Amino acid sequence: MKSSMTDEEFATLRAILEKSAGLVHDESRRDSLNLAVAGRVVATGAPSVAAYLAMLAGTRGAAERQQLIDVVTIQETHFFRNPPQIRALRQHVLPELIRRSAAQNRPLTIWSAGCSTGEEPYSLAMLVRELLPMATRTHVRIIGSDVSASALAFAEAARYGARAVQMAEPLDLERWFDVDNDAYVVRDDVRELVDLKLHNLITDPPPFDVGEVDLLLCRNVTIYFNRVTTKALMSRFHKTLSDGGYLFLGHSETLWQLSDAFTLLPLGDAFVYRRDDGPKGRVTLPDRRTEAGDAPILLPERRGRSERRRRLDEAAKAGTQPSVGRPLPAPTLPVPRTLPKGPPIRAVVPSAPVDARSAEDFVASARTALTDGRYADAVVAAARAAKADPMLVDPHLIGGEALVNLGRDADAIKELRQAVYLQPASAPALLLLAGALDREGEPAAAGRAYRSAAATVGDLRPEQVADFFGGREPAELVALCLRLAAQAERAAKAGKPHYRGRETP
Repeated sequence: MKSSMTDEEFATLRAILEKSAGLVHDESRRDSLNLAVAGRVVATGAPSVAAYLAMLAGTRGAAERQQLIDVVTIQETHFFRNPPQIRALRQHVLPELIRRSAAQNRPLTIWSAGCSTGEEPYSLAMLVRELLPMATRTHVRIIGSDVSASALAFAEAARYGARAVQMAEPLDLERWFDVDNDAYVVRDDVRELVDLKLHNLITDPPPFDVGEVDLLLCRNVTIYFNRVTTKALMSRFHKTLSDGGYLFLGHSETLWQLSDAFTLLPLGDAFVYRRDDGPKGRVTLPDRRTEAGDAPILLPERRGRSERRRRLDEAAKAGTQPSVGRPLPAPTLPVPRTLPKGPPIRAVVPSAPVDARSAEDFVASARTALTDGRYADAVVAAARAAKADPMLVDPHLIGGEALVNLGRDADAIKELRQAVYLQPASAPALLLLAGALDREGEPAAAGRAYRSAAATVGDLRPEQVADFFGGREPAELVALCLRLAAQAERAAKAGKPHYRGRETP
């Protein structure tokens, strides 16, 4: 029996998968689809590939289409995936949404769309439990949905291997999991907040009423869709979200030239989208302050301080990092996700011979510490690199970002200005500098830095922008910089600080 597909059969299969689940497969996936179809031909007893495809496309093929979708979809994810977004959820988004839903006397409603094997909705439940230890389903609803029945069955079991929890902190492992031999089992107090649902984002209507969802995560799902499918999906998401509701996409996903219905927001070193129909009932986040510099409304701690908060407070007083490795609260400004790869950048200025190897070693150590969230260590290593080679740009850029994350904006400004002096076209340094100046009550200088960043980003190649700034398109990031510049300039003209990030409410 012939098991490999002809060109015509391959085209037929691609059309079936796109129509039934929005999945787009190019020629590079042909071999894997051949294997998947060959296995299903044997499992169904179909006499040929052509007969199998005819059955698959027929009115009685729904069950088999589900079986094939389970085979061809990739189920690979982790708990607490994308740390910048996790910090944005923990520090900004969830506190705001919990406060708002409580004020409206309704449950907080969260949708994890395309949740795969369940790590994302369970991670969200863990974050909610940190803020609301006594929450029940009357306080919060978390729905995880996926097109794969086998993935949802795995999620229902809630048993995971070491790979799935590799991004979780030791404190999270201790609080939210039971260990059973070599498996990590999600505890019942987390699982009870989550409902799992078989749902096809392309063919099924959203499992919510219009405007019912406060937070919607659909990460690394639309990368399998074409533009037309993604555009239609975003329109449905917009209707499903409440005014002020948040949409989280994956690192490489963007709405640029797909939808202008959402506002792009920088939260710490993450970019997120929000449905903004009007200010009524809106709780203001730190980076969305009014020109009068209103302080954010913070969620009061419940039932005493958590162990995580206690460790953060102790670390802040001691000037060190928490022992569990959790970064101190991130800044609310567009921080680049990654620094440029490759050898350290050196200003093109004649200089005396230096121990370049030693300087580069310090830069590598500083980069590693920054990535790991050991910001104090990153500052020390960056300072040593700058001392070894004063013409290097990277030590000032790395040190500046680490100082921003430590809440030391005044010190960060000195480092970032030095980075811009050595490399005027450094978009990451300009954006970091603009945010720090804004928070330190220098809106005029912040506006200039934002406009310089906009001009610099426009000169970068798209792949550089995607690498530095979380999948954003150059024009999208330019528009964001110009919007932030205009806000800062209006504040400067009014003689008021635009944003004082260290004020006490």
